[in-house]
Amino acid sequence: MSSKSIIHQAMLNDWISKVAEQKASGLSVTEWCLQNNLSKYKFFYWKRQLKDELVTQALPDIVPLPLPTAQLPEINTTFATAPIPDCTTRASCTTFATGSCARIYINGMTIEFDASASANIISNVIKAVRHA
Repeated sequence: MSSKSIIHQAMLNDWISKVAEQKASGLSVTEWCLQNNLSKYKFFYWKRQLKDELVTQALPDIVPLPLPTAQLPEINTTFATAPIPDCTTRASCTTFATGSCARIYINGMTIEFDASASANIISNVIKAVRHA
């Protein structure tokens, strides 16, 4: 353990008692800090450090898992040549102000876009839904 880590741990231990004293006093943080000649900003900084340390100690084994991409079907995200169906002829489709929209079914969800949606927006929505 480096000297910097030892000093940081000593400061954490000191602030554990200070945070406990403030809580036990029944005073607000501002009042308690005024009585103890401490900055409330420093108090909140060290309180956050304590929370971060607690989370690090309590949850050291959590590792993000990659999403399996091999099982997902490939989706054509080229929309420039895709025709946009006329929603006014389909009873189940919401009619937009322009009178046309595109409907996409993916991962058990239905997403509708009006004719003004850009290919970039549609592509980003599909990528987000694929991983939902």
